[in-house]
Amino acid sequence: MSSEEVAQQPGSSPGGPVSREEMYAEVWRRPMTKIADHHRVSSSFLARVCTRMNVPRPPRGHWVKLENGIPSPQPPLPEAGPGDLQVWRRGDALGAVPRPVPKAPAPRKIKPEQLRISRSRQHPVVAGAYEVFEQGRVIDQGFLKPGRQRLVDVVVTKPQLEPALKLANQLFLKLEAAGHSVMFAPSDRTYARASFDEHEHPPKKPRHRHPALWSPSKPTVVFVGTVAIGLTLFEMTEELEARYIDGKYIPTSKIPSQQMRRLSSTWNWSTRMDFATGRLCIRAFSPYPWTDWSQSWKEAKQGSLRGQLDEIVQQLTDAAPVIAGLVEEAEEQARIRQQEWKEQMCRLEERQQVRRQNEAREQARADLLSAIKQWDDIKRIQAFFSDAESSLSICPKPRDALLWISSPKRVSLLASWIRYRRCWNGRGLKSAETDAVWV
Repeated sequence: MSSEEVAQQPGSSPGGPVSREEMYAEVWRRPMTKIADHHRVSSSFLARVCTRMNVPRPPRGHWVKLENGIPSPQPPLPEAGPGDLQVWRRGDALGAVPRPVPKAPAPRKIKPEQLRISRSRQHPVVAGAYEVFEQGRVIDQGFLKPGRQRLVDVVVTKPQLEPALKLANQLFLKLEAAGHSVMFAPSDRTYARASFDEHEHPPKKPRHRHPALWSPSKPTVVFVGTVAIGLTLFEMTEELEARYIDGKYIPTSKIPSQQMRRLSSTWNWSTRMDFATGRLCIRAFSPYPWTDWSQSWKEAKQGSLRGQLDEIVQQLTDAAPVIAGLVEEAEEQARIRQQEWKEQMCRLEERQQVRRQNEAREQARADLLSAIKQWDDIKRIQAFFSDAESSLSICPKPRDALLWISSPKRVSLLASWIRYRRCWNGRGLKSAETDAVWV
């Protein structure tokens, strides 16, 4: 098929949504420049869209080979991975289009031989994390707080840093061996890291911790199908009785009995403080908004979690359908809240429209009454001067006219008006005419 024949075939409507499947069919049906013109974007931007959607593009010289009858292989459309854009529309920022509801794969039993890993291999999420954590500052209870935030979600003290990273590495490799993907949360939608209480036995009343424990900028997640599950590995703490000795608190169980006897009860008293236990906890959680799901696996003794990794991988696989159901329910509730908000805004707009109409009607009535009052004042003023002119005109002699206006009431009214009339150049008698009346 020639490129001219391919270009004549219809494509998706410009400006409308384009799915991964439609984009894949389109880029292998005609050249990128023609598709870019059809969607009114540049060909380089369309190439970025294909990369973001994980859609393979024809290699250089593909259309020339077809014109000359030379076959050019077309790779199949790969499965959508975590973070791949599902739908693109002209004008949308890449990554801003919401993804469909995540779907979990069919339930399956993972065989132990599938989870065999190489202990010498290092997962990309864990690579380089040890050096960054080791250079971080130490806060209360000895927890490390590195300067970087794009790191694997591990919250431990310095003695437990190496064992924790090894445990996280083994877990991630086993999850990858089971067919899942472990990564930093992508930017295709909102993924939030759930807060946790590091206490082995959390108190009934939550405590405010200062300074706060380190937290990453992006949660570490494993994708089971297209369902994301957050993972946090932290060292647990416990509350113990302690004494303040040489500038720091020491558990009384770790103070030698001879030293305890030498301590003065007057100048040294005991209190209860939190201390790191050296035992680790793996916590899985739902990173989706408005979903509440979490599960923890705690060490009874140091290193005991290594033997539970296969079981943890199976439990995480089984939890994917549960989280997918919670996400679907949460998005339905969000859609209902959005619809209720839109209806509330419509009702508010209708009330405001009615209020504006009533205010406009009242203002128009007030303007009309004001105009009527001004019209009435003008008519009364005109009638006054007309009556005065007619009264003066019927007097046969000037003396009779003087007698007519010599009434005290008429004189006071005219005198007050004359004072203002001399500095006003409006309608009515001119100043010269007014002065002539009083001459």
